[in-house]
Amino acid sequence: MAVPAKTPHTEPLECEIRPATARDLPEIVEAWGELAGHHAKLDRAFAPSGQWQEEYRHFIRGLLGRDDALAVVAVQDGRVIGYGVGRISLLPGFFERRRRGYIHDLVTKEAYRNRGIGRRLVESLLAWMRGEDVTTVELTVAVRNTQAVAFWERLGFGTYMHHLKRDL
Repeated sequence: MAVPAKTPHTEPLECEIRPATARDLPEIVEAWGELAGHHAKLDRAFAPSGQWQEEYRHFIRGLLGRDDALAVVAVQDGRVIGYGVGRISLLPGFFERRRRGYIHDLVTKEAYRNRGIGRRLVESLLAWMRGEDVTTVELTVAVRNTQAVAFWERLGFGTYMHHLKRDL
């Protein structure tokens, strides 16, 4: 099947959002590769290892079916065109809000962006987290990825911490 041409999109794209399965792993790994390549251009700290495909496949496979994790995919015409990964963690008892949600990855393949797919993937993860009594959801976004920062801000996320690094 041909990939849609790159054009500015404004109308929502119809697709199915559902939990990921092991059959989706090759296309999820492919989409993560697109994201990793983009991030590596922003900062070498994001450069994937030589074994990234097998390592990421193993990472996602390990999340499937867990109670504290959810991977969702956006599917159109039988193809994965985006996915998102969320996890729930329990902070130590000295925090009032102990159940925290964390969005690890969110990717819409480039040819399908700006059509509401990312928003729908996030809404799916947030609905799952709400159902698990999570009241705070966190994520990290590369500061140089200005499109992603704007996307998350449009969805109501805001900066509340700064995550710093130092190369040695």
